[in-house]
Amino acid sequence: MVSEIVDPRASADLYRGLHFPASDIPKQARELYVMNTIRILYDRAQDTARLICRTFEDAIVPLNLKHSYLRAMSPVHLKYLANMGVQASMSISIIVDKKLWGLISCHNYGSAAGIQISLPMQEVCKSLGKIASSNVEKLLFSSRIRAQRHLSNALPRTSPFDYITSSTSELLNIFGADFGFLVIRGEARTIGKLCAYSESVALLQYIRQRAFTTIFYTQAIQKDCTDFDYSPGLTIISGMLVVPLAFSGADFLVFLRKGQLRKINWAGNPYEKLVNPGTSYLEPRSSFKRWSENIVGTSREWTEDEGKLMTSEAFQ
Repeated sequence: MVSEIVDPRASADLYRGLHFPASDIPKQARELYVMNTIRILYDRAQDTARLICRTFEDAIVPLNLKHSYLRAMSPVHLKYLANMGVQASMSISIIVDKKLWGLISCHNYGSAAGIQISLPMQEVCKSLGKIASSNVEKLLFSSRIRAQRHLSNALPRTSPFDYITSSTSELLNIFGADFGFLVIRGEARTIGKLCAYSESVALLQYIRQRAFTTIFYTQAIQKDCTDFDYSPGLTIISGMLVVPLAFSGADFLVFLRKGQLRKINWAGNPYEKLVNPGTSYLEPRSSFKRWSENIVGTSREWTEDEGKLMTSEAFQ
């Protein structure tokens, strides 16, 4: 999802509110953004400088430039920028939990080269990135901390199982679920108001057969659980979070979410994938114009925090 500030004299392209697919930044590129939190491309049209080795033997083992500020950009990324009309760029990584969470991307348009960024200014930008990363991390974890504090305060006065059955509305609010089940020693207890009875029973039986021993969550059950056999198909329930309460997987807690129709506005068609002739590399999208898609059969996405919450010491 994009938020932006644009100089209308430089570009008429607006990306605010549009989504970019995660595949736009492949795994190897994400690793580089984590290692070098400041990346600068002064001029996309400039030729890449060649490295000169002292001897032929020195060239046998490729030089590892992943920690270098001067490392050249990928040709695919250069073409990606060219398709956007970007001549020069600078990015500041936002790192959360040691992973790339987002980017502050600065773009120059037109034929002119970019702005020379001095090393002291690069360090200032790096510091801004760290501050932004820290603030984002605090916001993301604040809900988990509040929920854990709520559970920790309640559990010493009662057993975890008694708390679950007596605090259904609180649990549903914490996990943003519509309803769920608590299964203990073969007995299933409803959490919240049960709906879609047939679908719920089919999912309950599926979870019992799978015997999950680790936390499992999905926003698209029929897509992610290909072994789930329910001939009528799910029309109401789309998401579930399964929390095992026993090593065998026989006892568990499951939260369920109804499906919802979602409209996603993409920056270009994310399914436009063309392979470069003679290679296995995908060509970047040629257009970044708004492309809308209606998504059905999915629930609101579960967050990593919601899955980790049930692993707190209060439930061990």
